[in-house]
Amino acid sequence: MNKAISCACAALAAVLLWSWAACAQRPVFEASELAGSPQEKLPGKLGAPDLTGPQREIPRHAAPPLAPELRGSIRRLETGGRKLVALTFDLCELSDQRAGYDAPLVAVLREFKAPATFFAGGKWMRSHPERAMQLMADPLFEVGSHAWTHGNFGVLGKEAMARQIDWTQAQYELLRDDLTALAGKRGAGYAVKGVRDSIAVFRFPYGRCSAQALEMLASRGVAAVQWDVNMMDAAKTRTSEAIVRDALRLVRPGSIVLGHANGFGHATAEALRSLIPALREKGYEFVTVSALLAAGKPVTAQDCYDSRPGDTAVYDAQFGEGTVHPHRHKP
Repeated sequence: MNKAISCACAALAAVLLWSWAACAQRPVFEASELAGSPQEKLPGKLGAPDLTGPQREIPRHAAPPLAPELRGSIRRLETGGRKLVALTFDLCELSDQRAGYDAPLVAVLREFKAPATFFAGGKWMRSHPERAMQLMADPLFEVGSHAWTHGNFGVLGKEAMARQIDWTQAQYELLRDDLTALAGKRGAGYAVKGVRDSIAVFRFPYGRCSAQALEMLASRGVAAVQWDVNMMDAAKTRTSEAIVRDALRLVRPGSIVLGHANGFGHATAEALRSLIPALREKGYEFVTVSALLAAGKPVTAQDCYDSRPGDTAVYDAQFGEGTVHPHRHKP
């Protein structure tokens, strides 16, 4: 090969390498698409409950049953003192509502490059498909399940529990297919290579479960992840200062922190802007729930609760099966 041909081949190889690198780094979604509006955060009520399921109700993917140490309700992880913490945010949506999306909260996480796990309701994913795909495509984040329509697993029967779990898995798979197609169309196929085929972690709505519910998840290979630190951001009177103060007091190595990103969190984004750097200053590293599970020994319980066993049982009388808001008569 003469020198001219050799130089031309080298130049072509350099161009191809540059093109591959540019495609590999190309995001599926542009910054303008990730931006949100104040109106988007506001939840709303539907005229009647939507009881329909996803287009395909049976999941394609089946995971092997969980190992014994992952069974039960996971409260936190023993990390041997390593300062890891998982920020988690619920995206709840009952059958008679269309919940919101807290874009400013997600923007703060992206700004600070803080990994997080979003426990999304299946119906929420169906009503917010682009937002769900944006979370799935972002390597900072992990998407878990929060049941189809926020069912109360302390009250639901076996078949209803199975629908809440399986419909959400199926909806996730449908969106992953859509995301793959969209990424390919936009020349960003490489960006979705790391997106899971199916959901690996689950959070029980209302902090309620049963032995049967725990076994149902374990048999499907899905870990039941609760929390040991509650931001309490669902309280309308909650301030960002109170959230930061309490989180700094309660977080310890291996903690799982609960917040909301569906419009029912109050002052959450503002609190994160202070909380993330404050925890990092204390030496903490933020990880997704799955990364946390891989880094330590789960601390499990055979019940689901907020801060002490039995404290979420009050929701049974208030919400029943939990998929529809209780009807309250005006005085």
